[in-house]
Amino acid sequence: MHIEGGALITIEQVGTFVCDDKYRYYTHAVIEAKKDGVEPEDIVYVLLNGKVIEEYPERNRLLVYGKMLNDVPLHVVCNYSDPDLLYIVTVYIPSTVEWIANFQKRRLRKK
Repeated sequence: MHIEGGALITIEQVGTFVCDDKYRYYTHAVIEAKKDGVEPEDIVYVLLNGKVIEEYPERNRLLVYGKMLNDVPLHVVCNYSDPDLLYIVTVYIPSTVEWIANFQKRRLRKK
């Protein structure tokens, strides 16, 4: 699978990277996952069954939301700047302090 530079990708394309075993984890993602008790299969499940809730095209990144098999919400940040590999930048269990609408929309920050 090849993504042209700077182009946004769809959740279906994310799933293709995962199914083709063309994804890797940043060390940061592994550390954060362990802190939250998130297993690699949880991350894969969310990438295959979740949805894109934010896009950061200037950084070739997107934020995927989904629920793990234990019904706990999970956010996965992916980097698609490499046309041949999807990188998992970080993963975390979202908090109600920063997220609303079933953890799919950021709270507006007070200025």
